[in-house]
Amino acid sequence: MPAQEFVRLSGQKYLEILKNEYMKRLSILMTLFYSLSLICAPAGAQNHKDKRQELAFSTPLKGGVNASVRLEYDKEDLPSHYYSRLKTPVCEDSLCYLVEIEVYWDLLGNFMDYQTPKKSPLTKFDHIEFTLADHEKLKRILSNNASILKDYEVDNLLDPEKIIESEVVTDAVTSATNTAIADEVVEGALYSTYTLWHIVNGALSDSILAHTEKRMNQSVLQMMLNSDRRAYQYYALNHIPKSQLLLYTQQLINLLSSNNELVPYFAVEKLDKSVWGNQQYQQQLVSLLPTVPFPMQNEILNRLQGNKVGKSIIEKLKAIGLSLNENQNQKIDKILEESLALGENY
Repeated sequence: MPAQEFVRLSGQKYLEILKNEYMKRLSILMTLFYSLSLICAPAGAQNHKDKRQELAFSTPLKGGVNASVRLEYDKEDLPSHYYSRLKTPVCEDSLCYLVEIEVYWDLLGNFMDYQTPKKSPLTKFDHIEFTLADHEKLKRILSNNASILKDYEVDNLLDPEKIIESEVVTDAVTSATNTAIADEVVEGALYSTYTLWHIVNGALSDSILAHTEKRMNQSVLQMMLNSDRRAYQYYALNHIPKSQLLLYTQQLINLLSSNNELVPYFAVEKLDKSVWGNQQYQQQLVSLLPTVPFPMQNEILNRLQGNKVGKSIIEKLKAIGLSLNENQNQKIDKILEESLALGENY
């Protein structure tokens, strides 16, 4: 716009032009940032070339969509995650469009991430592209497999008294989202949110878990115990065969210092009784005392009682006892007395 024309504009009009220009540039920057985030996407959302993978299963979905789910392996040749490239129709009353998306699940069927083709971005009503904030919200919604979207038909999530007319497509209209569930959907993308949530957390998720369980073995369980994914840790702790607990001793000891509030206490219950009398493991368990919380310190001290401990462990316990309270030092004294009663310390 020529400079002389700006002079004729009022201050308010000029500010409005600046604001519109700013918003346009901001939108471009957010789109660019989101594109870069896909390039640096987390585990799962990445190039599949040069990685071992296989077709896990194919299954029809609602609306005539067929989903082929593939299992990808990591560099250790262990199962890493599942993914599926989906094309599904989404209809908002009289306006329909095709959603193209690549979805990633972990080995238990929990949503991990998604990607969309650059040429087919996710859009809201009137073909407005998702912003970075929209993508973040959708991922949060898809990660919640207990969402209220599970219990409602999509029409029950609309406010029929509020009609929105399309500014792009002639005669295309839709109902506004019910404000009561606004936090559970992306604004302007109710149908997309609803459709994707049911695909991600429905029968596909169950089939993925079933597929994993058929191939469950010691290596996969150990990988889950070593993982920082809380869902993996809980699953593995609940599925270690009682007859094979000793095979997972090292992983269980490692979990005693987990930052999770509950995992260490599930893990300590799984440790076989013989572990507490094993000198190699005693060294590791005693070494944890200065770093674990007070309740776990007591768990370790209580379970060492009644076992024979080595001289080096006795010295270590005495040294650590200087930083423990009186009651805990009494536990240490009892460990030493009971150990001596069992014979000469090795």
